[in-house]
Amino acid sequence: MPFWIARRAAPAVWRRVPWKMVWVVAVWLVEKGRDRVQSNLSKSERNELVNLVTSSKGRPGNLSQRDKTRLKNIAGKAIRG
Repeated sequence: MPFWIARRAAPAVWRRVPWKMVWVVAVWLVEKGRDRVQSNLSKSERNELVNLVTSSKGRPGNLSQRDKTRLKNIAGKAIRG
């Protein structure tokens, strides 16, 4: 995982992260960060992460505010542990 993402993963900072960074982290986790996802998320959270990434199609407008917040929380948990 890139250092700049891990440095930004502090919980207080994670709430203010722009959508582009959330999207990059989520896609990275789904495609290449499988070991982190496997160790840090439950099966239901892993499924939810994949569903949110695919349903958003890279556009924040495709997700409700609740889904955006959930995606940020899941991606943050996957990175931080």
